[in-house]
Amino acid sequence: MIYTTHSAKETKQIAADFAKKLKGGEFVALIGDLGSGKTTFVQGLAAALGSAAKVKSPTFTIMDIYPCKHPTIKQIVHVDFYRAPNSHTDLALDEYKTGDTIIVAEWPTPRDIKNRSHSISFALGKAENERLITIKR
Repeated sequence: MIYTTHSAKETKQIAADFAKKLKGGEFVALIGDLGSGKTTFVQGLAAALGSAAKVKSPTFTIMDIYPCKHPTIKQIVHVDFYRAPNSHTDLALDEYKTGDTIIVAEWPTPRDIKNRSHSISFALGKAENERLITIKR
């Protein structure tokens, strides 16, 4: 499915709609250039899953965990492999692959892309605030 958004609010709404399909245990790979809307999407996803956390880019922290108030999803693990592409094992990410957790990876490694449950691609559109979001299962 391909969506076109023209604001952060619209991107967050696409994320909220996507969140309705999640049950827990998913690994979501986010693919796209800097500034293409990946973190904005995670902000919408977290809010839709009942997280009150202030979601920020994990570029410098590498991994952030956001608790959720959702019937089946208790936390979102938001990880960024841009600065640490080989840290999958160092982060003990396998420990978070549980039925009550969603792992969302920005700049996923080839291994992560292969093992993801969903892949979401972000691209800049022709207009200044336009984003193209492609969601694949």
